[in-house]
Amino acid sequence: MITITVQTPDWNVLWTFEAEKWKLLTTLATEHNVEIPMSCGAWACGMCLCEILEWWEFIDKWNWFMALEDNQVLACIATVKDECFDNNVAWNVVIKRVY
Repeated sequence: MITITVQTPDWNVLWTFEAEKWKLLTTLATEHNVEIPMSCGAWACGMCLCEILEWWEFIDKWNWFMALEDNQVLACIATVKDECFDNNVAWNVVIKRVY
């Protein structure tokens, strides 16, 4: 099981929810009433920029067209990598909203 913990820019934990295959981080957050600011939904505005604090290597960032740090992600186009769901290990990916 993979969980996603979302923190505010001032480090407060908003929520923790279970990740699902092929679902965008913003979609999962919305389904669990967690706010990740977003405007365009198509990687152009950068409002959904988040820092990945734990297990950044589990996130498929799809950021080949933008120069982001390894620990940064645009949540509107990011998913948990498929292979992370293949074992029975529990992981908690922690992301912090930048805005």
